[in-house]
Amino acid sequence: MSSRVIRVVVGLLLVTAGVYLVMSPLQVAALLGRPSGTPSQMINLRASWGGTVLGLGAFAAWLPALRPWSRTALGLLLWGMLGIAAARATGFVLDGHPDALQWVWMIAEVTIAAGCAIGLRVTSRKA
Repeated sequence: MSSRVIRVVVGLLLVTAGVYLVMSPLQVAALLGRPSGTPSQMINLRASWGGTVLGLGAFAAWLPALRPWSRTALGLLLWGMLGIAAARATGFVLDGHPDALQWVWMIAEVTIAAGCAIGLRVTSRKA
């Protein structure tokens, strides 16, 4: 089996685990002893744990090669932020009533992801 196929399979397994964690914030809270009494706490559980795993899985499936390092770093940050933002948006819909800080995080995640996408585009033109 090629390393590319292995990366895609591992990535898809991580994406599946991430989706499970995004959809199971109470189980995550119980396992970690974290608070889950407010919508914002639920959103944070979804984003911090499920979203991060989701983003890492997407990164692993996407990663064409480790070099150049700039592409790897930009890709990791891009997919990480997109996974967290997607999980946070899921929390907005399922948990409702996000506080102002949740919106600040969402804007930051989307802005960072957009900057990374632009950076990847610029670096790919140079190659």
